[in-house]
Amino acid sequence: MNESAKKAKESQEPKRFTIDSNQALIWTLKKAEQKRQEIIGTKNMMEQEVEFYQGKIKALQAELQNFNDIVLQYAQSQMEADPKWEFKDSPFGRIIKSKPSTSLQVADKQALINHYKGTEFVKHVEEDKLQWGELKKTLSSPDGEHVINADGEPIDDVKVVKKPAKIELKHKNAKGNWTTKED
Repeated sequence: MNESAKKAKESQEPKRFTIDSNQALIWTLKKAEQKRQEIIGTKNMMEQEVEFYQGKIKALQAELQNFNDIVLQYAQSQMEADPKWEFKDSPFGRIIKSKPSTSLQVADKQALINHYKGTEFVKHVEEDKLQWGELKKTLSSPDGEHVINADGEPIDDVKVVKKPAKIELKHKNAKGNWTTKED
């Protein structure tokens, strides 16, 4: 950069304050403390605002829960009168009754590994690892209580978990999908 360009640039930039005495030092420290206090004040105001809005959200959530309870109470009475009743006619919410279901859950993983050791359901890398997804496909529970494998052999290390039917209130999320989760 040539000399005239440097001088032009220096004349455009504001001159930086420099401390040349104890008075100037005290003034600079006073200004720095004022800025520190301003930061603290701004943070306090921000925290108060967050607390205010958190309180508002909590109150709104309580109101929402009240409305949901009223809706579910109505839905329960409708389903008692007609077990196949569902409500899907509103863009603001749907009421669906989920079906009862069962799932299998490992009760004793090590016992299952020992039981199926040497089969395709247990892989040995550094230690034996149960291939639960593959094994689960071969298990069933004909009576809903006990678990058997493909050969009809009872498997005591797996239990049947029953999930009852439930009424679900669904709403559209931000992506436009029906969900039971609050945003």
